[in-house]
Amino acid sequence: MKNTLKTALVLMALLVAISSSSFAQKKAKPFKGTITYEMKYSGEGLEPAQIAQMPKESTIKIYENLTLTEQGPATLITNGDLKKVSTVIDLSSYGMKKYLIVQKQEEIEKENKGTIIKYLDETKEILGYKVKKAEITSTPKEDEEESAGAKIIVYYTEELGSDLVNFGNQMFHGLNGVALEYEAVSPKITIKGVAKTVEKGKVKETDFLIPTGCTETTMEEFQAEMKALQGGGDE
Repeated sequence: MKNTLKTALVLMALLVAISSSSFAQKKAKPFKGTITYEMKYSGEGLEPAQIAQMPKESTIKIYENLTLTEQGPATLITNGDLKKVSTVIDLSSYGMKKYLIVQKQEEIEKENKGTIIKYLDETKEILGYKVKKAEITSTPKEDEEESAGAKIIVYYTEELGSDLVNFGNQMFHGLNGVALEYEAVSPKITIKGVAKTVEKGKVKETDFLIPTGCTETTMEEFQAEMKALQGGGDE
């Protein structure tokens, strides 16, 4: 009886150990690093001179569920845990202010209402990561023409993050993984990005802090102020 009980306890311990080990292997370690994309542009809506001025690379920093993307004077910081997006527009070099625009979950979800993500069976490998294919479409907003909506074909990996990484992302909100290749096709412009490097490490949580000295505003107020400065205010 004692031997039988002892054997049963040993088997139970082994099963728990195996189950724990399997779970640990399936759970991806949160990614901290930088992804750099090679960018290409085409379409009848772009002149060759315009294409020549567009950035040839795009980078995104990721720290678990935080992301940081820089686009000229604008820095976009998304926080999938707190469900908010912060945009810092630094115009101090032009003798103006640093603006901070914060969007919270309700506003972001409203903006992305009507977005449809279709997960497809096709897979391939990019930079050693297994990626899956998805197609993202969105319903044009009330003030847009029917043809205004873009279709995005994306190859994403679940090894570098989940949908939380994409919270508030203008193209990939709701996508269950990190994009390593994408092509956004609209009636007049096509934008394609392909990851050329995935560099782990060299980012820290403090990189995603909002800088001091910002004036908080809304997107509508910011656009109105810029329009007034350009002499385009209402007459």
